[in-house]
Parts: sequence; structure tokens; C-alpha cells
Amino acid sequence: MLDIQREQCVENISFILLNQLLAQTNASFDGLVKLKNQIRNFVSNESQIQLLLPAFPCKTNNLDKVLGHKPDMGEYLVLRKFVKAIRDIQAVYEPGVTFYVFSDYHTFSDYISVDLEHHYDYSDDLRKMVENMNCSDSLKVVNFEHFPAFDDLSDEQYFQGLKHKFGDSHYEDNFSELKKRNNKMNSTYLGLKKFMNQDQKHILSSFSYKDRRKRLADIAKGMMVQGKALDNFLQQNFGECIRLSIHEHPMVGKKYSLFLFDERQFKTPWHSTLMFDALSGKYVVDSRENHLNNKGAVLSVTYKDAPWCYIKLTARTDATEHALRQMKATLSREKSGLILECINGSCSVSDLLNKELNNLVKEFGTVTLKGFTQFNEPAEMENWYCERGAVIPWQFGNVQIMTSLQKAQTTLPLHWNLMCPPAYMKVTQTKYNYEDYTPNEFALYCHQNTATKDSMIAVDAALATLTIDGKEREALRNTHLGYTPEAHYSNGEKMVHPVVFRCPASQQDIVRWAQNGEHTMSEVLAPINATIESSKSYDCVDELSERLNKICFDSRVLTEIEMDKGDIVLVNNHSTLLSVPATSGKRELWRMQQQPRSVNSPWQPHNMSTLNQAS
Repeated sequence: MLDIQREQCVENISFILLNQLLAQTNASFDGLVKLKNQIRNFVSNESQIQLLLPAFPCKTNNLDKVLGHKPDMGEYLVLRKFVKAIRDIQAVYEPGVTFYVFSDYHTFSDYISVDLEHHYDYSDDLRKMVENMNCSDSLKVVNFEHFPAFDDLSDEQYFQGLKHKFGDSHYEDNFSELKKRNNKMNSTYLGLKKFMNQDQKHILSSFSYKDRRKRLADIAKGMMVQGKALDNFLQQNFGECIRLSIHEHPMVGKKYSLFLFDERQFKTPWHSTLMFDALSGKYVVDSRENHLNNKGAVLSVTYKDAPWCYIKLTARTDATEHALRQMKATLSREKSGLILECINGSCSVSDLLNKELNNLVKEFGTVTLKGFTQFNEPAEMENWYCERGAVIPWQFGNVQIMTSLQKAQTTLPLHWNLMCPPAYMKVTQTKYNYEDYTPNEFALYCHQNTATKDSMIAVDAALATLTIDGKEREALRNTHLGYTPEAHYSNGEKMVHPVVFRCPASQQDIVRWAQNGEHTMSEVLAPINATIESSKSYDCVDELSERLNKICFDSRVLTEIEMDKGDIVLVNNHSTLLSVPATSGKRELWRMQQQPRSVNSPWQPHNMSTLNQAS
């Protein structure tokens, strides 16, 4: 029997797996008991939880389904999901977890017609994605090359080596008879034939009908025979691991199925392409061909000059749809820093639906609009932005004009908007919560720019929490910093925020941190001093700031934003921290901020009346 504390670890880890990863199809009570017993064995020995998923072989050769042979947004979102579960387990269990992804390319290489070089490109890029989330120590992409049993073989020999060393000759020799007496085996066989007929259709197109049927029968049998050999290999080398599967299995304690995507279907990124439907704010997992046949403006999104995913926009008219289809869409990071560029200048920002812009900003952190019809006066920006929702009123009006002259301007340190509201807004944390007064979004418009071309820095505050160990994340969650504008400049109140907390809008963990320094372009108009208000882990604010600098200015979580004249940048104020570099020359930015959608917002009529009475 475990003590209460360790038994609670078992419950916590079980919940994380069930809530975030496991599909729980046809679940049984015995299956749940067996899962908890496996976890209990790790906990009782104070050893790492070990998870195993055979998957991620390579992209299919069928370009009707996928964008190319390298990982893209599909793989990235799945790996990010795994990292989130890893960090959550680390937070509740000191030894942590190792999640093995065993690439099964060599298991089926003779049947899938994918070059060995493409497989290695795919696996190498998967590892780079994991490294970009700083999780290589816990999420490991492995292959036969990492095991002594295959040391005497070249990678071209792994397929046959697996069969010879770990295969089941009785199963292979008696396959036809066994299949006739086992419904599940026969169903798997027929399903594989059907799937591979579609997956390999371009390879099989030159075959006669008879030869195609024979080849599909050989493929289906061969894959099942190789699957047996792989099971034997994995049992011998990963016998203690909790075995996960991308295929549907009843949850009875053997293999635990998981949905790789939010869709509750057994789809994989190596047979699919992702499209972000801006209207629904959700990803659609389907074939490349089906996405391109969608109604609406479907844009190809590139990352590092390679196809990455699609975005679907809704057009009000046929003419608008044609203009939207001509836009160029790129991402600066894997899932942040979206740039939409109107190439021929035929688009107005009003052509983009407000709901779709909201969802794009929520998903990608920042959205930069380039080449759209320019605003000549602040009133034009105000007319457009007010259509997106109520805006925050300031003493100077709805539009803040931020101007730098020829002399050098100081850097605006890393921050989020309205972290310390000005005193006249009467925002106190005794009356208002973070979500009551913090803008969901703000917009920057570049009216003119002859300044040096230093980029603004946007930090993906959600990704930043994934790059740190779960234990450190929780230490930062339980650390509260107080931010005080210097009294000489402002009578604003001290505002206290946890360094990490769960964003009410997105339900993601995010970093909330602002650097000390002159916030001369922000709404505070004053230097900010941070102090540790409460923490069990940190007692020196300078040391904490040094650590947060390292986390937030890690190149893996940064996006650089260049603003030219006429550019609009929409910023998710919850998932993004922003820093504006020092400039010399002339630059003029216009800024507006959305009111939070809270019944207790300071700008709701019932609160505004109180404010007016007080003032």
C-alpha cells in the first residue's frame, strides 16, 4: 500500500492521462484499474512514468493527402499536446515522465513506397520540434538504430531484420487459416486493404486490376506480419511502458488508444493536412485535396518557406473572395506570428470578418496585415476598429498616437497592455479581476516609419510555459509580483500578478511578466518597479528577473515583427508579451485596445456611472 501522498500522485497522473491523451473507447473498469496499477508500480519505485507510442513513421507518398514529406502544423500540434501532458505530470510527480515515440517506418518500409531519406528528414524535423519546446530530455523520438539488436544491420536491412529476429513464423505461415477463424483479424486485414488501396493509389495506378488486388493482399498480410514482429520487439525492449496506440482498442488494460487531435477521431498528421477554419476557430483535419475543394478563400500558409497548413477565410462577395485568395500567408514561428499580405493592394481590412480576425488573433498570437488600404486619419482606424467591439476610452480619446522624433527613443520593455491602468480609471484589484480590465486584444497601426528598422519583439507567453519543467512552472505560478509605477510619475496603484497563471480566455497557462524600466510608450507613462509579493521558491527579485529574461528571450519563443507604413498588427494581449526597441528617426504608431468581454469590466455602464461619480 502507498501512503496518502503517493496514492494522490497516482490519481493525479491518471487524471492527466485520461483527460489529455487517452481516447477511452469501450472503456472498462478493469482497464482503468490496470492503468492505475501500472502507474502505481512506477510511483512505488519512485521511478519515471514511461509511455510508449509506436507512430510517426513518415509522411505518406500520396500528395492528395499531405503537403509534402516533412512534418508540418499537424505534427507540431500533436507534439505540443504531448509536451503539455509531460509538463503537467512533472508538476505533480517529482521523477517526471519519459514519453517514447517509436518511429515504425522500418517496420512497414517495403509496403509504403517512401524513400529512406524522406523518413530521416521527417524524424529529424520531429526532434527539432521537440527541441524547440525544450523537451528533448522527456519526449524522445527513437528507432531501431538506437537498439543493440540492430547494430549488425544497415538501415536498409531493418525491415528484414525485424522479421527474422522478432517475427512469428507460425503466424505468417498459417495466416490464411488463422484469418478465417478470427473476426477481428479478418476485419483488420480487410481494413488495411481498403486503406492502402486509397493511400497508395498513385503507386498502384499502373497495375492491372488483378495485379492490384494481389499487391494489396500482400501488403495487408505483410503489414500484419510485421506488426506482430514489432509487438514482440517492443514487449522485449519497452515491456514496462504504458503502451499507447493511434488505433482504436477497447480500454481493457493492454493498449490505450489516443486521439492525436481535438477531433474525437483516429486521424494522423502523416496522412492528413490541417486547415484552420477562421470562422469556427478550429482546425479541420482532412486531406489536402478536400481542403482545396472547400468553398471560401483557402490560403496556403508557409513556415520557413515550406507549406505548413491552410487557413480558410469567408468572403462577403465573389469579388472579395478572389481578392482574399490572392493573399500571401506566412507564419514567423510554428504557431505564432501570422502575416497576411495583400499582394496587389486590392483588399481593405473591412473585407476580413471581425469574428474571423478574432479567431486568428486568438490562435496565432499576433496577426500582421500588410498591403491593405491605408488609414489617412486616426478617425478612419477608429471607425474600423470600433466595429470589432467596444474599445477602451482614454482621457485623450480612443486612439493613442505614439510618436518618436529624430532623437533616439528608449526601449519599451517587455510587458502586456494595461498591466497597470492609470489612476483615473479607478481600477483596483479589490474590485476587478485580471479578466475584468485586461484587453483581449489591441491594434497597432503604422502611420509612418522612417526610423531604423529594428523589429518589435513578441513573446509567445503560452509556449514559454511549455519550455520549462512542470515543477518550475508551478513555482512560478505560486510566485506573485507587484508592479508599482514610480510615485513621481503616477498615482497608479500597485498591481499584483502571478508569474504564471491559467488564462481565463484560452484556458492555457501563460507567463505574465513585465521588465523593470521606462515604459515611456505604454499607458503607464512611468518607470515600473517589480517586487516579490509572495513566493515559496524565490526571495530575490533580481535573480527571478534574470531567470524570466532567459525564459522569455529564448529565441524559440520569440517572434520579430517589422512594421512598415500602412501595416496593422493585431496582438493577443493574453498570450503575448511585447517589447518595442529603441529607434532613431521618425515613427508614428496608432494604438487602440478592445474592452474585455466581462460583465464587471470597468467600462460597463454600471461601473462607469460609479467612476463618473467618484471623479
